Amino acid sequence: MAKARAKRASTKAPDKLTSASIIEYLAEKNSLVRKEVKQILEDLFEMVGDGVMRGERVALGKMGKMFIRVRPARPAHMGRNPLTGQEIKIPAKPATKVPRFTFSKTFKEAALKAKANK
Repeated sequence: MAKARAKRASTKAPDKLTSASIIEYLAEKNSLVRKEVKQILEDLFEMVGDGVMRGERVALGKMGKMFIRVRPARPAHMGRNPLTGQEIKIPAKPATKVPRFTFSKTFKEAALKAKANK
């Protein structure tokens, strides 16, 4: 156990966060094979996707929640071409479902203190 803890402490987070680098980092940190870590992540994303598709608000740790929001239908209306000034009829749009992610309050507060490149 002492060796595992020492190894975990020495694992450095990747500079670029690609799926391959994240898998490599998690495999080293938790003493697992990369294939296992990749499968675990794929299963996690599949579960999140399934939950969202069922209409649930899926909590993702301390980061926030993912869900589907219904964008209401828009009726047909008259508009104006900004270039010519001519009146045109804008067609109606049906209600649509769009994926959304809401960050948690603690994550937003931490982001304000983060050192991020502009």
